[in-house]
Amino acid sequence: MGSAAASAKRLAGSTSVRGSRLADDLELQELLKGWERLGVSFSGAILQAEHKETVKEYDMKSDSWTATDTIMGENQLVIKTTGDGLLTLRLSEAGGFKWEHIGSYRLGGKGKDGQSMLKVVDSSTQGFSVEDLRQSLEELRYTKYGKSSGCIPFQEFALRLFERLAGRPCEGQRDLDPLKGVEHGATKPAPANNASWNWQAGS
Repeated sequence: MGSAAASAKRLAGSTSVRGSRLADDLELQELLKGWERLGVSFSGAILQAEHKETVKEYDMKSDSWTATDTIMGENQLVIKTTGDGLLTLRLSEAGGFKWEHIGSYRLGGKGKDGQSMLKVVDSSTQGFSVEDLRQSLEELRYTKYGKSSGCIPFQEFALRLFERLAGRPCEGQRDLDPLKGVEHGATKPAPANNASWNWQAGS
């Protein structure tokens, strides 16, 4: 399970995808079991998307600024392990469910499958275990993703999984200090440490 090797799995595109197909992916579960045996865990996650819109507002009564973030378009989650490369997770109408285990990751550009260009819109350095990731996927078992009635949009998969693992929201309103260039995370819930880090494997 060297970090230089890459492995990938895709479930073909569909009008809808049930969370049970993601939680029960046999090859992904085997990868997670292997990491557990080796004592590998995760040191953070990055959320990529096509676009992030930020609207800033000033409240004269409280003399304070707030910013409201909305993440748009296709997205994916990139998870950094503590010693065996990166794991990318993506769910879309065109590509279906796709995960990939890679040694390193270059941000930007389009994939070989022609899927949309993505950029970093949020990141977290909060660590978590393989079991945390497994349980997070298990919580999605009865969720149905798609565009038809009764389905949750495909984009919600990466957004909510990032929030679950980071322990804080990636969208919504947060306090802002534009004069100092300091942004204070939303008060509900409290933000986790969101310092930047190098996305090359092994850093």
